[in-house]
Order: sequence, then C-alpha cells, then structure tokens
Amino acid sequence: MEGENGSARKEVILLVDDEQDHLIITRRFLESQGYTCLCADRGWEALRVLREQAVDLILLDLHMPGMDGYCLAENILAQEQYRSIPIVAFSCYDLTRFKQRAMRTGMADFIPKPVDRARLLATVRDQLRLRRRLSQLSAIEDELVEGAAPAAASSA
Repeated sequence: MEGENGSARKEVILLVDDEQDHLIITRRFLESQGYTCLCADRGWEALRVLREQAVDLILLDLHMPGMDGYCLAENILAQEQYRSIPIVAFSCYDLTRFKQRAMRTGMADFIPKPVDRARLLATVRDQLRLRRRLSQLSAIEDELVEGAAPAAASSA
C-alpha cells in the first residue's frame, strides 16, 4: 500500500475485542510482524475508529457486550465505503453454527480462540493480499471504463 507521498505505508488492522488480554497479545504479535494496529473494545468504538482512520483489515470478536461482532459487521458492511475491508471473526466457540453465521453476515474468515499465531498470520496475509488484488482489479476496470468513454464519444 502507498501513502499520500508515494512511500510505502504499513497496512492497518483494526482489532475489536472486549477481552483486553487478547487485544494486547494480538496487537503485539501483529505489530511484531510489521502491521499497524488500532484497537477498540466495543462495537461503537470500532465504528468511530473507522470514521477517523483508513483500515485495511478488521479482526473482531463475535461475543462482546452491547453491539456483538455480528451486528458490528452488519453495520460496517452496510456502508459502501467499508465494503472492501475484509472482516475476520474471532470466537472461543469453535462451532459450525457460529462459523456459518459469520460467513452469512459477510465476514471473510473465522479464527477460533485461543488463536494459533501461525493461522492468524496466514489469515491476515491472505486477506490483505486478496484486498490488494481486488483493489488493483478495480483500478484496471476504472481505467478501461474511462478509456472506453472517449472512444465511444469519438465514434458517435
């Protein structure tokens, strides 16, 4: 990813979890891998962070007080400007029904707690790589559409 001045910028991950220990451990691990992490311990706080900061990936706990992870994901995905941000769910309940509900809600993946670091890192890398590729495809599509418009106008 490039910053405004053309320099490479670290990819930004928003961590959302009401369990402070999990939030701190996950943040430290991901930062040690070169990512920038923003943290929120409530759904409403995560929405505030999204309004204020550019985010490349969201990792969220499904079971939080107040606005749970499902409701938060639905709120995020309902807003056009955030739909390209992959959301990965965490849960201590590694049950098929929780995974299926997360996928139906529009989340990109599911990681059971306690989190296996190798799996977490692989998932983060995969989701960010996919997001970069989709962004590149979208830019190419925009260029093609822009190039087709003058051609169509000159043939008219």
